[in-house]
Amino acid sequence: MDSNVSLSFPLSVDSFRKSLVLSNSQEQIKFEGIPPGIGFSIIRDINDQASPLDLAARYNVDIDIVREFLLTLSREKLVTAEKLPFFKGSQISAVLSSCYKQWNDTLFSHRLWTSLADGTARSGVVDGWLIESYHFIRGANARLSYAVSLCQDQRIKSIFAHHYSEEYDHYKFFAESLSRRKIDPLHIDELGPLPSTLAVLNMARRAARIDPLAYAACSGLLESTGSDSGRAREFYGLVEKNYDLDQSGFVEPMVRHIDLDEEFEHGDVMADVFNPIEYIEEERANTILQTVSLFRETLSMWFDEIERYYYTSPYRAGIRYRFVQTNSPRDRYVYSPS
Repeated sequence: MDSNVSLSFPLSVDSFRKSLVLSNSQEQIKFEGIPPGIGFSIIRDINDQASPLDLAARYNVDIDIVREFLLTLSREKLVTAEKLPFFKGSQISAVLSSCYKQWNDTLFSHRLWTSLADGTARSGVVDGWLIESYHFIRGANARLSYAVSLCQDQRIKSIFAHHYSEEYDHYKFFAESLSRRKIDPLHIDELGPLPSTLAVLNMARRAARIDPLAYAACSGLLESTGSDSGRAREFYGLVEKNYDLDQSGFVEPMVRHIDLDEEFEHGDVMADVFNPIEYIEEERANTILQTVSLFRETLSMWFDEIERYYYTSPYRAGIRYRFVQTNSPRDRYVYSPS
């Protein structure tokens, strides 16, 4: 192969010490027949549009070895002859940060949040907001662990795993808030979340299936909502003033949660994932932005349902909910050994 080629992404170099190991979103591939350091250098420089002859001269290696390596990469569909437009990870990170700022201004001007802040929300909506926040924060065990398990890029996987190790038990802050508001977390677990809360969690899981970078973008949006700790503390102060008239202290555990997230610097996870990446092809970048945009819309619909549902159907402590189906044959529930 004597023509110039470009890398096909997603692609990552997992190892180049003892052997060259590359991975994409489907598999991990170990290469033999080329010194791993030379192979890594060629991979690093391919998108500079250097010719095979240039690469051979640059690394003082036989041109036939370079050609055969490029042919192997082509057979494995890890390179393409097309000249593709690319973005640096830092560019995508900057675009996402800009989007987060605009989206957060819109999301938190939603009536759910403004009514909680100005004291016009019904008490049942306050309970509902707290209940669904508890379910959502507990859902980190469903979305973050899933993203870790699917990610093939070891650098990004370690960032996700570290984030998960810090987040997995934060629902306890919200369980404490529920208890102080005389809402039993065990009863809330039995009832389960609203469909829209599940939709948010499932959209995050879908992003993890699409691309680890799509998940990182969605996770970044979530973390950005709490990155302005001063604004968050001001909001919680208003909630306490408006709705903790019996001084139960139900807001205080959530403030401690802000303190802990601030200590962990979770707002940097998205940038930590994206900034070191040298090349993100245009199609992949578009997919990332489309996915996080859909995630933002899902969050907005979540706020809609929390306000609407708990306005008309407030949680009542001590009431047990059962579902009875009356139009099924009686013998459907009869056990008969065969």
